[in-house]
Amino acid sequence: MKSRLPTGSVEDLAREVLVRLNRPDAQKLAEKPTPDQIDAFCRALLSDDDQAGAMFIQEVRRAGASVEVIYLKYLADAACQLGRWWDENRVSFAEVTRGTSRLYAIMHVIRRQVPITAPATSKSAHFVSVPGETHTLGVRMAADLFRRDGWDVTLLIGKSHEELVAEIGQSQSIIIGISAGGGHALDALSRLVVALRLEKPDAALFVSGPILETDAETVSLLDIDGMAQDFETAQALIECHWDKVSTRRNSLL
Repeated sequence: MKSRLPTGSVEDLAREVLVRLNRPDAQKLAEKPTPDQIDAFCRALLSDDDQAGAMFIQEVRRAGASVEVIYLKYLADAACQLGRWWDENRVSFAEVTRGTSRLYAIMHVIRRQVPITAPATSKSAHFVSVPGETHTLGVRMAADLFRRDGWDVTLLIGKSHEELVAEIGQSQSIIIGISAGGGHALDALSRLVVALRLEKPDAALFVSGPILETDAETVSLLDIDGMAQDFETAQALIECHWDKVSTRRNSLL
């Protein structure tokens, strides 16, 4: 992504990771890593070894730390530390971008282990247009067609980045359909995907819209679950994901 997005956009994504991981709910857990452990983790994230940070977390897992502690304490405290070092000019932009990208990669693995919390009895989803998007006919039509097939669809258009993240983060939806009108929306889409991955780790993200006609290769590099250039493909992807989630949940009951 660094080779495809301008420097300002990469910096926005790095800040998004730092902000989303450094949240108040991280303070609720009694089990807390020591400052020395966080310093060691940050040094691993900033090292020349791409796997050092991930290996550090693997050792923490082997020592018995829960997913919640790793997610809300180790990653959150490291994000806060990196943010402080950045503000104090102790690390460069390139270094903090490297560290936050590795935090995000670790988060990508951990989110697969977060329990699914949405109800299994109702097919529900959020369909949204990226912030600043004015071409919303396609996402409106998709919402109507899914509703016709029995889905409970919440349609969010004309919302800011923070409004979208807050509303989706507080919802029970585990399926998010994101519509982007073209290459102009790539920066907003990238930032939204990063924020939702950190705010709603159990959700599946699907991207559609004209952006796939010009920037499909770049969009595929984002941490998404699927892309669809037409309604039939989107419907098949989302229905298949819902069936997998329902089967998995029923096997646990």
